[in-house]
Amino acid sequence: MASGKTLNNELSKLFNEMWDADVHRLRPGRDYTIDVQGKAGPAQQGDTAVQDNAARHLFHNVNEERLRSIKTFATFISLLDNYETSTGVAEVVTPEEIVENNRFLDAVLATQVMRLAHDYLLKKNLARPNLADFKHQLYDIWFQLYARKEGDRPDSCGFEHVFVGETRHGKEILGLHNWVQFYLQEKRNQIDYKGYVARKNKTRVRTSLWGPLQVKQMDPEIKVVMKQV
Repeated sequence: MASGKTLNNELSKLFNEMWDADVHRLRPGRDYTIDVQGKAGPAQQGDTAVQDNAARHLFHNVNEERLRSIKTFATFISLLDNYETSTGVAEVVTPEEIVENNRFLDAVLATQVMRLAHDYLLKKNLARPNLADFKHQLYDIWFQLYARKEGDRPDSCGFEHVFVGETRHGKEILGLHNWVQFYLQEKRNQIDYKGYVARKNKTRVRTSLWGPLQVKQMDPEIKVVMKQV
């Protein structure tokens, strides 16, 4: 078994290769621009009010024509309205949504990025060699429903948590680790960007989304204040 350091080096090399292979990624300054504005006021997880030092949206401009012309992005966006936001509310998956899920998987599996991921997983005996089998594996990982609370009906899946975002008790956001969903929600005025947070040579953004304001750590780079409508 590889040591932690060896595994980290392997993954770092893989991620750099996948990044370089992503010919469809949008490029800053050309396909999108952001407006970081002022530094956000202090806030902690669970706070219900945050000083707003950004009067404008974080995303100043996104080339949506190019975004929606790329099959991986277009099929991804079609999935974002397929879920119940609130945890505890059972998900109902329609035949149309199953078709959309499969279109998205077909689009990503056709890219060099996913071929690199598949090759790496094969070497680790973590994936099936046949791409059709690998697709079924990905479907189970991303779209298989599960219950967040024991005894509840299935109300969540990996894709919903990571890419779409969920709410708990109407005041806490879970997941939402995706810039496309962030941009689209901000465009609809469902997200209120509050400003950036600079920490150890890294910049984070702080926003409000969807209702009673609450600070949420989205990922190592983004801190947000969430709002439920």
